[in-house]
Amino acid sequence: MDDFYEIEEPKYNRTLSNKQLIMGKNMPPIDRLKIISADEFEELIEEWIYGYLRPKYKKVQKIKKVIRLAGSGDKGRDVVAFKKYSKDGSEIWDNYQCKHYSSALTPSEMWVEFGKLCYYTYIGEYSVPQNYYFVSTRGVGPKLSDLLMKPDKLRDELIANWDKHCLKNISEKEVRLVDEFKEYVEKFDFSIFESINPGELINQYKDTIYFSFRFGGGLTERPKPLKEPAKVKQEEQMYVKKLYNAYSDHKKVEINNLVKLEEHQYLFSHFKRQRNYFYQAESLRVFDRDSKPDGLDGFEEMKNEVYHGIVDIVYDEYKDGFERVRAATREAKALALSSNNALRDFADIPVKMGICHHLANEKKPDSADEILWVIDYEQ
Repeated sequence: MDDFYEIEEPKYNRTLSNKQLIMGKNMPPIDRLKIISADEFEELIEEWIYGYLRPKYKKVQKIKKVIRLAGSGDKGRDVVAFKKYSKDGSEIWDNYQCKHYSSALTPSEMWVEFGKLCYYTYIGEYSVPQNYYFVSTRGVGPKLSDLLMKPDKLRDELIANWDKHCLKNISEKEVRLVDEFKEYVEKFDFSIFESINPGELINQYKDTIYFSFRFGGGLTERPKPLKEPAKVKQEEQMYVKKLYNAYSDHKKVEINNLVKLEEHQYLFSHFKRQRNYFYQAESLRVFDRDSKPDGLDGFEEMKNEVYHGIVDIVYDEYKDGFERVRAATREAKALALSSNNALRDFADIPVKMGICHHLANEKKPDSADEILWVIDYEQ
């Protein structure tokens, strides 16, 4: 009879977050890169170009240009990044050849890419790049890696493999390695060829605003909140005017500037806090704008949540506008925001109260939808 043993109940001896319960075990980016689809890799490359390459080349030259040429007719160029852009042949540029293969790149797969560059620069279709990088999901294999380290051997191997891999695969006509063209290839500088391995690609991609949305890990740490300026700025005028109206309604005297407000120390202190809250929320708005891809607007979604959380409170009856401000901001700071909002973890009490003033700082087409602190119910 076979040996057997009783299975004991498994024990989980690590802390477990709600995110892990929902998403499962985290997969390292290097492993996720290996299983993404060709379409996802294409999207990732475009994000890498926009988020990493464009800023990189902008630092090199004031005149810069990064374009993607992938597809039929690219003549061996996928991503072209200019260090110096011109139309007279004096441009300085790098080529990034992007490959989504199921295994590491091999010489036999890449001979045609070497051949295309030699041929199209020989006939003058474009100039020789300063650098030529292979970028792929699985990196380059050991044989290709060795050849990239030995440019002279790479040249010799290309010549030896020309007829098998390049002769009929570069253009519609046969490209024979003979005469002046052969001399050109023999003198070509093969040291321009390099590779960007998957780890390096991920590290560069981490510098973009797209990383957390493709690989997870959350947003970067929120920067220190903005400090409110001593002088009220033009873009604050609407919510500040509404606060003045609330204070005037409370004291039954006109308060329309800081000088008059300073006569009421409690209200002046309240006003300073509200401006601080406004800028706490403003810092989150700027962070949201600068840390996420275009089209994803967590701050606007959060504003919408706060609006619906306080609007009925705002339109209740109060003895004056100041009491309405206090009731609305009190309600806002107690709101439990949606777990689907990417900014939820950054929305502390000052931010939620500050969003009330962001809402008050907007003019609504329908006055019944506008956040007002002084309401005429007879209108």
